[in-house]
Amino acid sequence: SVLNNHKTILATKNDIKAAELRVKQSKGGYFPSLDVTANYGHENIIKYGPGNNTQLMARDATAKLTQTITDFGLTNSTVKTSKLSLKQTQATETQIKNDILLRAITAYLRVIQSRESVRYAVQSVANIKKQTELEDAAVSAGGGLTSDVLQAKTQLAGAQARLIQFEGVLAASRHEFEYVFATFPENLNTLFLLKSVFDKLPKTLEEAEELTMKKNPSLIAARITEDIGKEAINTAKSTLFPTLKGIVSHSEKQDFGGIVGFKRETSAKLDFAYPLNLSLSEYAGKDAAVESYLATSTRIRDQEDMIKQMLRTTWDGLKTAQQNAQFLTNQARISGEFLELARQERQAGNRTLLDVLGGETALINAQADAIAAKIEVLINSYTLLSLMGGLTLDSVEFVEKE
Repeated sequence: SVLNNHKTILATKNDIKAAELRVKQSKGGYFPSLDVTANYGHENIIKYGPGNNTQLMARDATAKLTQTITDFGLTNSTVKTSKLSLKQTQATETQIKNDILLRAITAYLRVIQSRESVRYAVQSVANIKKQTELEDAAVSAGGGLTSDVLQAKTQLAGAQARLIQFEGVLAASRHEFEYVFATFPENLNTLFLLKSVFDKLPKTLEEAEELTMKKNPSLIAARITEDIGKEAINTAKSTLFPTLKGIVSHSEKQDFGGIVGFKRETSAKLDFAYPLNLSLSEYAGKDAAVESYLATSTRIRDQEDMIKQMLRTTWDGLKTAQQNAQFLTNQARISGEFLELARQERQAGNRTLLDVLGGETALINAQADAIAAKIEVLINSYTLLSLMGGLTLDSVEFVEKE
């Protein structure tokens, strides 16, 4: 739905249609043009010298057919430029679809990350609240410590603050989700995690760089801009030459130009035009086109370096995220086991309340960090695939519900 209906993609489809029409428009230079003019009105001619003055209702009609014989490549260059513009617009559509798909995947995963963090925080608040109630009951029965109750309430306030923080992150991720998808699910549990695309990635950074330089959507579109700049030089050079046209004209006149009666004129001729500004500004235009091309080319080389730097950073980020996710997942598992044992030992009187509450805090932090690391692995994987021009809707697969 996003790839078909997002506003930026719909706008690009209009751009493509406009570019196709401009190609058709530019090809008009290959075809003759027909100019038809007609006049009807009162004509009063006063002659000073021999001859009679005339007052006539003059009428005339002229049809002129003009065909460019040669403009020394100007029309060809214009058509090539319009075709390159169409190609660039199509490449831009591919780039925008690639960017929107990555943005949609990222927004989707961020909502899942926020959902899980909120779920862990809610569970932690409930557990600490239960522990606080138990300590309150123990004090009321004369078997507990007031300081333990205060400690539990302090931890409860901290857990509630973390919950509010995670809910704020979820609200922010919701806004991004709604922008991309134009909707938001009522039940967040219907969102399933995505499978990793790590197996679709190259094994080495060098191979990834080679693919990126060839297939990165933004670089493909940028290089067409470079081709357009190169063709602009040819266009500017063509304006330095004359234009040769063939013109066939036919006129029908009645009581026109002081001549009573009917008159017919037919002509066929060659028209040579060479408009040249005496300041030779046309040459400055050609030199300006060269400088513009060099500037565009330099910017694209810089863009290639920037894309390569983004690829390397994301590649390293993926490696780091994978290692981090492994350790944090293990930490969350150990924290859960510790908390369970600490609760049992607390009931047996071998652990302090502070140990239990500390374990509760450590568990929620470890769980939130683990899901965040797992999401980072996925986002970095999809980002790498996007940079290499391999991200498509077919790349996205859901993890089956457990």
